[in-house]
Amino acid sequence: MGALAPLGRLLFSAIFILSGFNHLANGEGMIGYARSAGLPFPALAIYGSGVVLLVAGVCILLGVFARIASVAIAIFLVLAALTVHRFWGLPPDQAAMQMVHFLKNISMAGGALLLTYFGPGPYSVRASSRVLEERRAHRPPPPLRPRPQS
Repeated sequence: MGALAPLGRLLFSAIFILSGFNHLANGEGMIGYARSAGLPFPALAIYGSGVVLLVAGVCILLGVFARIASVAIAIFLVLAALTVHRFWGLPPDQAAMQMVHFLKNISMAGGALLLTYFGPGPYSVRASSRVLEERRAHRPPPPLRPRPQS
């Protein structure tokens, strides 16, 4: 059952890592869309969110700073849902797809908040470092060696 945690982190983080790369590699094309959505500073929004998505996705994947990364992802997802995927007020042919994206973002934000609460689980960099620290804390000190007399 412990293998479910890293598998879940892999599946959850994959979309953020890939999206982060996409924001950075195809930023010019995405800036126009961000501008049409009315985002202020669209270039900063696209490249900044690309860095956040990429770094937070890798942190979640590895389980290092996963709680902080999950909060960043949740904030990004809610902001993106409310600013880019505003399905209300759109014509019905556009509203349906934007509602799907809105609900996807809100749902994944919920998953990110669960990861924030419960942590990365076993087989993570954090869990490994915690186990090592506990072992070091319970290890008896090395025996004292007498100093050579000179």
